[in-house]
Amino acid sequence: MEGLHIHGAAHAYGDNQVLSEISMVVPGGELVCLLGPSGCGKSTLLRLAAGLEILQEGTIVIDDVTVATKEVHVPPEQRRIGLMFQDYALFPHLNVLENVTFGLQENAADRRQWALSALSRMGLADYAASYPHILSGGQQQRVALLRALAPEPRVLLLDEPFSGLDVTRRVDIRAETLGLLKETDVATLMVTHDPEEAMF
Repeated sequence: MEGLHIHGAAHAYGDNQVLSEISMVVPGGELVCLLGPSGCGKSTLLRLAAGLEILQEGTIVIDDVTVATKEVHVPPEQRRIGLMFQDYALFPHLNVLENVTFGLQENAADRRQWALSALSRMGLADYAASYPHILSGGQQQRVALLRALAPEPRVLLLDEPFSGLDVTRRVDIRAETLGLLKETDVATLMVTHDPEEAMF
């Protein structure tokens, strides 16, 4: 079955048991939110799914491929995942189009065309040659989202993606993001501490 499957995941930092017996499924084309206060283990679960932490117990499967067990650890770059952190982590020395297409294979002409089309759809076509420092927070968020989607990941992991935006822009950006995600077949797992955001 397509998507992200986590079975019996457990993780501890020293004596601090952060996760215990966590199981969940994020089907292809679905967006699932992890909602909870800071420090409850949401980001740790995201990092385990991404391969940024070594799984101590349980199993993680992406599209019928086991990517993590106690004995198996497929590195992040081989998991076909897209990652978007709350600080966006755009490269300051690359322009907007270069940021979106960073990491694509040189022969991925169709995905470069997708990037240009997606920038246009998100109202960023005029900024393709601009650098991140001149963009607003909302514009940077959209660039980071497009960069995560450009390589056609099977799973998209979002860590508090709207927390850096002001309240007035957050609603519009959320709607744009959800609209774009609905057009893809990607399984999306989003971490948030905002109940309103999770319900949206």
